[in-house]
Amino acid sequence: MIISNLSIPQRFYRLLFLICIPGLLVIFAQLLDERSEILEQSEHHALLLAKHIVAVQSTEISDTKALLKTLSENPSIREFKNGPCPILLSHAQLLFADIANMGIVAPNGEVICSLTTGNQAINIHDREYFQTALSTKQFAIGQFQQDRSVHRATVNFAIPIFDANGAINSVLVAVKPLDKWSQTLAKLPLPQGSQVMLSDTNDNIIALSPFNKIILGSPSNKHWPQIDANQAHILEDNKGHRRIYFTLPLKSNSTLNALTVHVSLPFEQAIIQANKEVAITLVLFVLAIALLIWQARWSLQRVILKPLENLVNAIEDLSQGQPVRWSQKSQTPEFNAIALRFEQMANIRLNVESALSHKHAELSALLASLPDSYLRLDKQGNILMRHGQFAKRAPKLPQIFPDHIYQRLLKQLAKLDEQSHCQLEFSLEEHNKRHVYECRLSPITDHPQAILMIRDISQRKKQEEAINLAALVYNNSSEGMVITDANGYILDTNPAFSHVTGYKRSEVIGKTTSILASGQHEEAFYAHMWQQLEEQGKWQGEIINRRKNGELFTEWLTINSVYDSNGAPYRRVAIFTDITEKKQQDELIWRQAHYDQLTQLANRTQLKRHLKSRLAQGTQQLAILLLDLDHFKDINDTLGHFYGDQLLTEVANRLNQLSPICSLVSRIGGDEFVLVTHYFGDDSALAELADKVLTQLQPKINIGNESFHMSASIGIARTPDDGTSSEHLLKAADQAMYQAKQQGRSGYAFFSNEMREQAESRMRLLKDLRVAQQEQQFCLHYQPIVALKTQKVEKAEALIRWQHPEKGLIRPDEFIPLAEETQLIHKMGEFIFTSACDTLRKVKDSGKHLQLSINVSPVQFTSKHCYLSKWHKQLQAQNLNAQDIVIEITEGLMMNAQPRTQKRLTALTAQGFALALDDFGTGYSSLAYLKQMDTDYIKIDKRFVDGIADNKDDLALCEAMIMMAHQLGLQVIAEGIETHEQHKLLLQAGCDFGQGYYYAKPMPQEALLALVADNYSEKAT
Repeated sequence: MIISNLSIPQRFYRLLFLICIPGLLVIFAQLLDERSEILEQSEHHALLLAKHIVAVQSTEISDTKALLKTLSENPSIREFKNGPCPILLSHAQLLFADIANMGIVAPNGEVICSLTTGNQAINIHDREYFQTALSTKQFAIGQFQQDRSVHRATVNFAIPIFDANGAINSVLVAVKPLDKWSQTLAKLPLPQGSQVMLSDTNDNIIALSPFNKIILGSPSNKHWPQIDANQAHILEDNKGHRRIYFTLPLKSNSTLNALTVHVSLPFEQAIIQANKEVAITLVLFVLAIALLIWQARWSLQRVILKPLENLVNAIEDLSQGQPVRWSQKSQTPEFNAIALRFEQMANIRLNVESALSHKHAELSALLASLPDSYLRLDKQGNILMRHGQFAKRAPKLPQIFPDHIYQRLLKQLAKLDEQSHCQLEFSLEEHNKRHVYECRLSPITDHPQAILMIRDISQRKKQEEAINLAALVYNNSSEGMVITDANGYILDTNPAFSHVTGYKRSEVIGKTTSILASGQHEEAFYAHMWQQLEEQGKWQGEIINRRKNGELFTEWLTINSVYDSNGAPYRRVAIFTDITEKKQQDELIWRQAHYDQLTQLANRTQLKRHLKSRLAQGTQQLAILLLDLDHFKDINDTLGHFYGDQLLTEVANRLNQLSPICSLVSRIGGDEFVLVTHYFGDDSALAELADKVLTQLQPKINIGNESFHMSASIGIARTPDDGTSSEHLLKAADQAMYQAKQQGRSGYAFFSNEMREQAESRMRLLKDLRVAQQEQQFCLHYQPIVALKTQKVEKAEALIRWQHPEKGLIRPDEFIPLAEETQLIHKMGEFIFTSACDTLRKVKDSGKHLQLSINVSPVQFTSKHCYLSKWHKQLQAQNLNAQDIVIEITEGLMMNAQPRTQKRLTALTAQGFALALDDFGTGYSSLAYLKQMDTDYIKIDKRFVDGIADNKDDLALCEAMIMMAHQLGLQVIAEGIETHEQHKLLLQAGCDFGQGYYYAKPMPQEALLALVADNYSEKAT
């Protein structure tokens, strides 16, 4: 009503004003929206950069975890106990340059081995990451710390190593220096002025870019604003510049002690640019409005006012459904054209409405056929229509989308009048799988509604991530990579290629791989390589190439072919690793394992390999000379190992001079050397070689101020008679060498069948002896000892016998030496003592008295562990007296008694055991030792007793020994008395006791008990 009362010019200006003002507001709102969109895009770009940083760091941690997991499952590490670290750890450290140290740690925290510190004692039991790995049995990430092995600020990683039963055997630890981590951050492609910082679970800084060593390890809240995680915050820094801040957690599946990434990007320039665009657009719009008003005022009367009035009338007619006759009215040619168009539009209105209805149906069918889901929404977010599985998952919009997506959709729906479009991405966990969705919100023209399309882009995201990951691996791999065409022309290389070869990428593009050829391989080598590539599409092997500086290096090369759709070779991808250092290390390890480090001669391992190789050929017979230096131990004991080592080195140099006639000269340990030579069936040639060896050693050896004359004992063994394997030959030569030593040393001896028979007999006897102990084939026989004056049994000697199931009764002198050598004597001696106690117990129970003598081997006294200390308690347990046991020892034990032997003898005599010196006069008899050992008896050996009836010297010796013993307060027992005359002469000489066949032979326990009973009966009579 207000407008109709105004004149046409007034109405025009009023209308123009009403049109311009809303337009100006709309433009202004649109500009603000564009400004907001620019800022949102900048914020979104910043968030993508932040997520990229998170992805890079997460990948590094995942790679470290995968490395430690692979290493922990390797048998060489899993079964590792002690010593230098397995070589696999060194290889892993070479592949991962950002790891400063690796080691294996026992569950108690003690470092078993470390690549950097060796066997230095370090305990990490107090480290939280170590305890976390033990308690959770999973991969764990550490916190900021000063590492004790590399003495640098580090973050450590740990993973348990399990044994075959699933228990924690040890823990594998990797050390990552923080300065290198910070260098990795600095290499990220970020805008200038960006800041990145990593913090551990204790919120301490562990890496940052730009790098500042001073603030490493300090709390992050001192250098970073307190903001919510996973949200962008625009704040002013200390210089008044606005920046966008992110705090994002860095997590990895099943990884403990996750880290946090802090990202700050400059935002001031984005705000300035958005404000500038808004201002420019607004000024241009105002100028356009002013120009429009001026032009309208100029042509108002002539062009617009009248035709406009006619237009109003025509519109009124059209709105009432009446035919439009506007074109028939007088007006300007321009409005006539408009009028004609208006009439045409009115006439086709029904046709258009019909077409629109058809199009609507067609569009509905199209939407129904699409795989995407969609929703039709009003401005309030109410669902007006839905299609697709995702859209039907819930009745209301907040139940379909995550809350942050729902809130953003509401904001966009509120701007429908501005024709705004928006595209969003979000992810959901569905059935333990991560799905990524893309949403596109498009307003419906001329309606306060919008269409929301939802598409599952999970597969596309995976492909993008795979491509990005492949690019990261290609550019950051420590292995060199080359991509060529089918003919070997280089198309691309990665940075590791330049690092290994020295060639820049620009220097090799377009050239063939022959630029790296070393000339060390023949043409046939490369021909075979290309043949295999053509036939199988791949080749792998070891190859020697040349760096740019001319240096040769060995690499492990793998080449794979890529084929086009027609199956023809399209590209070749080569991956190589520099293994030069590993080859050198392997060669050093091989030499250390096969050669003696002192003399540089072959060691036992190399000797066996050499013999095995020569014996496998079977073309020639072999002989070996095993020589052992005479009295070498005396040099080590008197002058020390330095002189001993120098002497061994000189001996090795002299033996090396015989190498032209020997296929190998080796040192197999200590002072033993082995020479391998050809054998043509002539022992005289071998004897001549042995003489040459002895002659070679004869000249004086001067070491410092000392001079030495060396000799050796040589054992010679030949194939095939003396052995057909390295073990048999060495064993035969060893036996022959001992034969040479027994013959007086400084000579040689050939292995013979007699030696073999003796060795085999000894082995059979030892085997039977072990079985005898298991099956208790031993028994005791007792030989009575009588008082010469009364000829009554007062004592008896317990003698062990072996009741062999096939050979019958075996005397002790046949098996006791072997039992002493193999330490079987301990159980045998315990059997003798236990059986003697049983006999004494039975004698005592019968009311009689008897003193038993038992022989004790020197081995029982000198061994570290023995049963002698328990004998006294065993006697007490059976209510027996120690005085009833006489321990018989030899003179050799007294002469060579060690402190341990002296102590044990003293303890036994202190406990009441009587002591008898057996075989007196046959060794190095010493009167001083007789008193020192507190001896009770001496036993005159049978060799003196045999001749006393016929030889005055033997009788004089016996009389002297008896008189000497009595002067020392000792009693005398004569062994081997077989005649009455011997008995009579010894009685006249004053001997106390006698033992021999004249009185009784050794007898079983039952016979001894009967004899003692009869003896007491005669006494009573």
